[in-house]
Amino acid sequence: MQGKLTRLLSRYWPLVPLLLLVLVARNYVEDAPTSVAAESTIDMQATQSDYYLEDFVTQKFSLSGALEYEVSGDTLLHYPEDNRSEINNPDLTLHRSSVTWKVVSDKGLLVKNPEIFTLQGDVRVERTAQNQAAVQILTKDLSIDTQSNLLSTASKVTIDAETWQLEADGLQSSLDSGKLNLLSNVKGHYEVAN
Repeated sequence: MQGKLTRLLSRYWPLVPLLLLVLVARNYVEDAPTSVAAESTIDMQATQSDYYLEDFVTQKFSLSGALEYEVSGDTLLHYPEDNRSEINNPDLTLHRSSVTWKVVSDKGLLVKNPEIFTLQGDVRVERTAQNQAAVQILTKDLSIDTQSNLLSTASKVTIDAETWQLEADGLQSSLDSGKLNLLSNVKGHYEVAN
């Protein structure tokens, strides 16, 4: 019997190291810490508004009490995380010393610090100044920085006045002076008064 056992061991002896290796590997895998990749989570506070307004009108006054601007719209959602307000169908009127800007669009975004209005969709601007004919500006997006008093867009603009029309790619303007700086591809049509 001992001879049979010796022959059996000598025959399967090369498998013993392999079996030991399998046992060690199994123990290592069972004892290894498992790490699970966490799914990215959504910060619900950043995606929830803290107030909602319908058919609203709001105004901002300067320290001296002068009306700086008035905003109205269908709806306004305010998000506290980044202090922004999303406005549907905004109607914005900016009052400066001798120039008034009236801006309407499909969508608007107001971000504070600095205070910047971003208007999108069918953006229509009417600039009226004392002793001057009104000027209308049409574009698809517009940015208005009320602190630096700058109005700008990189999009195509059409500017209509009583006796002339201009088209350009991009526009910058000071809200106070009303001077328009057209950025590129300017085309114009002027009618000479009789």
